[in-house]
Amino acid sequence: MDIREAIRSRRSIRAFTKQPVPRHILEDIIETARWAGSFVNSQPWEFAILGGELMAEWKKCLVQQYKEGHEEGEREVYPDVILPEPYILRAEKFRANIDGLMFPPEDLDVKQKREDYTISGIQVRDAPNAIIVLTEKQFIKSTLLMISLGLVIQNICLTALAHELGTCVMGRPVERPQLIRNMLNIPDSKAIPCVIAIGYPDWSAQINHIKRERAPLESITTWWGFHSE
Repeated sequence: MDIREAIRSRRSIRAFTKQPVPRHILEDIIETARWAGSFVNSQPWEFAILGGELMAEWKKCLVQQYKEGHEEGEREVYPDVILPEPYILRAEKFRANIDGLMFPPEDLDVKQKREDYTISGIQVRDAPNAIIVLTEKQFIKSTLLMISLGLVIQNICLTALAHELGTCVMGRPVERPQLIRNMLNIPDSKAIPCVIAIGYPDWSAQINHIKRERAPLESITTWWGFHSE
């Protein structure tokens, strides 16, 4: 697949089959992705990769906490952010696209479907595997180190696509990460900025066909020092 085609066709997958990803494929993804560029070659990333019974137990505990109304401590790397225009408009349009596809007002089961969708997000989109992204807490305030983290995450998502896998970069399951800290013995010195849900896409699910949009090129770029062509 041409790299431009891969970038344009890659999308966030929000429904997966139950088929687990073989370990050797996950190893190849990380092996390839780790060649991402990073600030002064610091490679400020580590990964905890989940599958099998432990993955199932984590998802079960996440849902249980949600249903019991537990808040498991303060957010570590997710401060509240108020999006100004035009960013909030894009977010609202995206949510409207989801609502229109998944929760049409004429559907009698809208309330239950919304709850099911919320739980899906809490339990890592019910993916069979997950890649927990780790870095040092002190790195969170460094713009260049966070850019480095973004580069390796993008590499993971694109390499997964080469294996016909889907991914979804998520914050909700690790927003308050004490549960996964305890399960994996992750030290307090490590931050958990996100988790990547990974698995084989369920293409029968409507949510995996949601309309995607991008801002027009002319609205996000200015050109300086170029002659008109």
